[in-house]
Amino acid sequence: VLNSTCRTKEGEQKANYYGSLTQASTVRLGVDGNGNDIFVPFSSIIPMVHPNDLVIGGWDISKTNLGDAMRRSKVLDVQIQDQLYDKMKDLVPMPSVYNPDFIAANQADRADNVITGSLKEQLDQLMADIKGFKEKNSLDKVIVLWTANTERFSEIQEGV
Repeated sequence: VLNSTCRTKEGEQKANYYGSLTQASTVRLGVDGNGNDIFVPFSSIIPMVHPNDLVIGGWDISKTNLGDAMRRSKVLDVQIQDQLYDKMKDLVPMPSVYNPDFIAANQADRADNVITGSLKEQLDQLMADIKGFKEKNSLDKVIVLWTANTERFSEIQEGV
């Protein structure tokens, strides 16, 4: 993705880490013998994984690959979608927990990729997925980010 480019109103732009706290920021370390400030890259002070070394995976109630899901969502400009599609079309989410009490009713038709069983069995499957993902990708650590919509479905009640 870092080698991608896109055309904007300002012309052709290459992907970069501008705006990334970890990759583009510096920290004032102190001053030199002449009183000049010394700055060092933020990433050289705190050990961090370089973004190019991240391994991405996840769950979704829809088994739609990420390329098609990107196109369906219509969030990114079409030109960017076209550039990313081939890199995303083979990424398919693992089955996810689906509880209609906590998901908007308009999502029910998308729920074709769900973990079945009791809550305990679903939890066990999620833990097995994390362990398997870590082993499959030879990772030292796994960080799970919750990015789901957490709006609970509620019935419309007159006067409330």
